[in-house]
Amino acid sequence: MSAAPTLVTINHTVRSGAFAWCLLTIGLYLWTRHAGPIAWTLLVLQFVVYPHVVYWRAVRSSRPSAAERDNLLLDSALLGAWSAYLGFPLWITWMMIGAATLNAVVNRGATGALVALGCSAVGAGLWILIGEWRLTPHTGPWVTLLSLVGGLGYTCSVGYVVWRQNRRLLAARAELAKSEERYRLIAENADDLVAMVSEKGKWVYTSPSYGRILDTAELSVDGDAFARLHPDDAEALRKALLTGKARDLPLRLVDRDGRMRQYRSHLQPVADNFLLVSRDVTDLRASEERMLLAAHALEGMAEAIMITAADGTVVNVNRAFTEITGYPREDVLGQPATQTRSGLNPPEFYQQAFEAVARNGYWSGTTWSRRKNGTIYREWRSLRAVKDPAGKVTHYVHVFYEVGAQRSAAGAPEIRVGA
Repeated sequence: MSAAPTLVTINHTVRSGAFAWCLLTIGLYLWTRHAGPIAWTLLVLQFVVYPHVVYWRAVRSSRPSAAERDNLLLDSALLGAWSAYLGFPLWITWMMIGAATLNAVVNRGATGALVALGCSAVGAGLWILIGEWRLTPHTGPWVTLLSLVGGLGYTCSVGYVVWRQNRRLLAARAELAKSEERYRLIAENADDLVAMVSEKGKWVYTSPSYGRILDTAELSVDGDAFARLHPDDAEALRKALLTGKARDLPLRLVDRDGRMRQYRSHLQPVADNFLLVSRDVTDLRASEERMLLAAHALEGMAEAIMITAADGTVVNVNRAFTEITGYPREDVLGQPATQTRSGLNPPEFYQQAFEAVARNGYWSGTTWSRRKNGTIYREWRSLRAVKDPAGKVTHYVHVFYEVGAQRSAAGAPEIRVGA
């Protein structure tokens, strides 16, 4: 059994308290009328047992809130029957029928008031049909006082509940307004393009960032969101809008200067529209293309190239490096560059080379080296430092080739010690 909704819980509390007061008031009235045991039994069943029975019914229902609203109409009918049974005592009738009608108004509006009064009339009419018609409007002073206090107290209780709900609603609206303001500021100050698009591909909203690439006239509400897209991408976006599902997609858009810009976009359905968030990756794509071209150029060079981080860790080598040294690429990447040193030169040799780079930015010279298989060869090597805009060394680039070997050859002649 699921937890009871707020309406069911609140009404159970209010109903239990109100019916307990009715028990006291009507009980005093019946006492003065010397009522028999049947009246007292019905009184306990109605005002003690009944509130918990209808609460159980609402909680067990598949639609608890709707069941509780129906319970309110049942309250009106039963209280109408009690009014007829008691002979329509003025203040008791006012207390019960007024409270039931007030509850119906709060939960169903003006229509609820009319339906509740109708249910009370039906309940009273049914009792008159199976019982008798009596009219005893007068009540004693204590019963009258209890009726007045009960009616006033119930009205205040319902008013307090409504006031608390209104306070929570106002607080929720204020928080929602703050949240909307935060998201509006984010959307209006973000570098990403943020737009709301209808399912027909019309602009609903565009963030100010769109103003950097398109003219204002092209961004008007109900304007064509596909107008500046590459035809293939416009068709892909149309299909995505028809599916109504969230997805990522690349978009190419021609800006006001005629430049084709590339975006990584995410489409998210929101109510009847779609949120489209696009990040400009034009420069990233161009950088990737340059890096790809550089990588191809690096692989095609006859000279061996080894790039290390500032701490000497190998980050890249080309094919010529593996052909000359015999070290496979996977054996050296991520390893210290010192592991490929020949051991034919003293540590001071390398120290002096790096000191020259620190002074002049580069070093070059001829030296002996050793392949992985142990063969010795003479090489020409240069070493240069790569610095960031602040002048800090970030990488070292080692370029070398075997002296006397064919620069374009796949292999290199072996020079052995003592040869």
